Amino acid sequence: MKRMCVFGTKLLAVCTGALLLVGCGGEDGTTDEKGTAQIFVEAEDTIPNGLVAGMGDEDIQDGWSVTYDRFLITIGNIRASRSDATERLSAPDTYVLDLKNVPAGGYVVATFEDVSATRWDRFGFDLPNANASTKALAPTSEEDRKLLADNGWSLYIEGSMTNGAMTKTFRWGLAAGTSYDDCATEDEIPGFAVPAGGTVPVKPTIHGDHWFFNNITAGAEVTARYAQYIADADVNMDGETTLDELEQTQAASVFPPDKYSLAGAPIETAYDYLLAQARTLGDYQGDGECPTRKALP
Repeated sequence: MKRMCVFGTKLLAVCTGALLLVGCGGEDGTTDEKGTAQIFVEAEDTIPNGLVAGMGDEDIQDGWSVTYDRFLITIGNIRASRSDATERLSAPDTYVLDLKNVPAGGYVVATFEDVSATRWDRFGFDLPNANASTKALAPTSEEDRKLLADNGWSLYIEGSMTNGAMTKTFRWGLAAGTSYDDCATEDEIPGFAVPAGGTVPVKPTIHGDHWFFNNITAGAEVTARYAQYIADADVNMDGETTLDELEQTQAASVFPPDKYSLAGAPIETAYDYLLAQARTLGDYQGDGECPTRKALP
């Protein structure tokens, strides 16, 4: 689409580009010094590398190791603003991304050029349910884009879990569309600061281990990781745990209260737990949080 740029306070010009820059000019708080914010999506190491069994902070503590074969997400509607001004940034396009094959430089989903060199303390993005207007961002394939768009999914994963001689596989597509706002770094610094004459990297970060958490985090990820509930939900014991089987599995039967806290969302089945955790995957600048979340249609 086109970028709208305001020069001075009255003259409006149409510029080529991929973004919509709303509100330039001193009246809404813009600064004379300018810089660039580049938004690129980062995959947590658990997505390409999987998770291992062990007792470390990042390990699965009940004996299971996990490998992902496919990990697709939809992301877009990038936005930023300032609490001290009316200046706004927006990039409304949405993309399907293959997070098993992230390019070396990351997936660049938006670049805001010639914006005020100051702190933009409000940043947000969506992991929406894909639709016909959702694009594939290379090297994501058209096949992957179509899979999510045709089904209205925000997320699709395939993989396997192993524990000794036992293996369980999974193939899950979820319409778990969620918006994420008020993003801050792990040190609780909100948003990002644009340097004068320079570029700041801004990284929505997708995590690949939240459905193994033993609680639904709303802030710092203080949690243990378990996978046994997924294995236990393989009702017909055919080696694959399906979404239907997760829906048939009552939460009380697989989430013992001495190991799990189900506070934070209405959880009646194992599927409810998976879906609730899928709505928490969007983080910021690595392990920073975006605590304001809202389910999207």
